[in-house]
Amino acid sequence: MVIGSGPIIIGQAAEFDYAGTQACKSLKEEGVEVVLVNSNPATIMTDEDVADHVYIEPLTIEVIERIIEREQPDGIIVTLGGQTGLNLGVDLDKAGILEKYDVSVLGTSISSIEMAEDRDGFKSLLDRINEPLLLSFAVESIDEAETAANRIGFPVVIRPAYTLGGTGGGIANNFDELRRIVPAGIAASKVNQVLVERSLFGWKEIEYEVIRDGAGNVVTICNMEN
Repeated sequence: MVIGSGPIIIGQAAEFDYAGTQACKSLKEEGVEVVLVNSNPATIMTDEDVADHVYIEPLTIEVIERIIEREQPDGIIVTLGGQTGLNLGVDLDKAGILEKYDVSVLGTSISSIEMAEDRDGFKSLLDRINEPLLLSFAVESIDEAETAANRIGFPVVIRPAYTLGGTGGGIANNFDELRRIVPAGIAASKVNQVLVERSLFGWKEIEYEVIRDGAGNVVTICNMEN
């Protein structure tokens, strides 16, 4: 089963449709029967020849459970559906649906998704492996955010957990801006958590996107200056 990304929105656009389409085609080439679920009919992946079974349905755990019960898939791919797919995968796991129907998560594990999405958890991981990172604090209230900003110094970057394309985030240059941004970020986060992080305003950002598999093979997909 492949989970689509739903409607095209800022931060979650046609690249996920392309990725999902390629995954479906690759699976079918290997003789795997593919079930696709997506709420957006205006996509390539929902063409009838891309997957063996196509469901244009709301991307909710209730709907996905009914489809899983009917189709009995062996595995599910949630990483090709953008933030929608990632959140849905975590919700399905927490609800016990994947275990109930003995559905394996293919690709990135749920625990790894949770580690990457949880700001405090990811920060702790980087600390454990001695990876340099900016001074930051995961907070769940405006009071905690103000304490963090006092320790870091302005400007600070506000990064909500479990959100898409910077939704609810921003840069605060003073306490007034902090008090405006943080509540919106906490509300946007499904776990009501934001990261208050030191700003690197004025620095040049060079980005490399790298994929590594379980065997240690590494490939650089692209690099760019942001």
